[in-house]
Amino acid sequence: MGDNTYRNTSPKGILLNGISEQAKALSETFLKVRNKSKTADGLIALTKQKIDMLKSTNKNSRFDSKTLKERKDYLKAVERIFKRLDDGTIFPPKALNELNASVIGFFDAIDYTKGSLNLVENIFFPGKGVIKSKTQCTEQGSGRWLPKPTDVIATFLKLANPNLSNGGGYKGTPLLWWKWVSIADILAFVIPDTLVDILPGSYGYHSERGNFEANYKDNLLAIAQGDFYIGSFPMLDGHIWDSLFRVLVALSLGILLGVPLGVYMGVSRFVKSFFDPIIELYRPVPPLAWAPLILTIFGIQDDGKIFLLFMVAFAIMVISARTGASGTQLSKIRASHSLGATNRQILRYVILPNALPEILTGIRISVGVCWGTLVAAEMLAGTTGIGFIENVARTVSNYELIWVTILIMGLLGLAFDMMMRWVINKTIPWRGKG
Repeated sequence: MGDNTYRNTSPKGILLNGISEQAKALSETFLKVRNKSKTADGLIALTKQKIDMLKSTNKNSRFDSKTLKERKDYLKAVERIFKRLDDGTIFPPKALNELNASVIGFFDAIDYTKGSLNLVENIFFPGKGVIKSKTQCTEQGSGRWLPKPTDVIATFLKLANPNLSNGGGYKGTPLLWWKWVSIADILAFVIPDTLVDILPGSYGYHSERGNFEANYKDNLLAIAQGDFYIGSFPMLDGHIWDSLFRVLVALSLGILLGVPLGVYMGVSRFVKSFFDPIIELYRPVPPLAWAPLILTIFGIQDDGKIFLLFMVAFAIMVISARTGASGTQLSKIRASHSLGATNRQILRYVILPNALPEILTGIRISVGVCWGTLVAAEMLAGTTGIGFIENVARTVSNYELIWVTILIMGLLGLAFDMMMRWVINKTIPWRGKG
């Protein structure tokens, strides 16, 4: 080898290059090594004859089913061990000590060349190596969980492409787009079939000539089942919209039912003594503890996830409204009474405005908690949504896609929080200025 080969190579590079060449030679030699001898070859041939004889005996003899199964299982175990002997992959003790020492020396040389970078790697980029979990081997380290920003952007653009036939979206659903929804389908969702069944009269029947004669109940049933067309309208569609829809519906129900109950708990000792133990019984339980039970009852459709989020938002809104209502100063209530205000007017114009800051803060907290709970619920059971995408990406170790879902969730959470700050500033501008 000429002197010019390593002219522009550092001493550490020369060291690693020499070790790599030695490792290559060792690996090529190791693949050819077989723990065989003439005596071993004779024993292998004799063992093979005995195995063939046992197979022939099992095939030609008449054993009962239990005995035949035991003989086949025993023969299968013997063949498994024999194959290792035949391949020469069983080595005597300490046969690979020198090879193992060479491998350890190779890794020691790598650590030596890193120098002070070892400290940086251990602190900022932990998790090196390949980890085996059951039947799957996963590469750990910064090269896997910290992809290039350009790869993350490219994955997001591919996911955001609404053209599903051209590789856009994820699992047959766009990220965020729109679709035409039939008005009849909306009516069919709202009107139950049983409502038509309880109406007086019977459904239509076939005449003697075989013609079907529909009556008013058949026409109403067609409306209840959406078997007609009166137009369509555009509606948002996609993974992001499915997640937003679940959060918004659950949050709306939590506000609609939680705020009135919380206000009455704040002004009435009887209402508080009755509902407070019930709320405080389930409120400390983590939402994910309820998830398996609720998803089992309602299934993996939207109603189960919405009910789980409703439980979270309802408790937060009750506590917020109760705290705000009970914090109303008695001087304000007495002044209102002295001015001739009724109880309803005091509730509307004194207690509710006083509780409004706490209620809006509760909504702000509910949005964050509901969003986190939704992602976990979608990861447990779901076919659409941001949590569903992240769960599938985690299963296949698609870290670029995992980062995309994290960024989407963060941006949506930031958008919700900014919107709530704007609502708070417009609704209660006096807060923090007194």
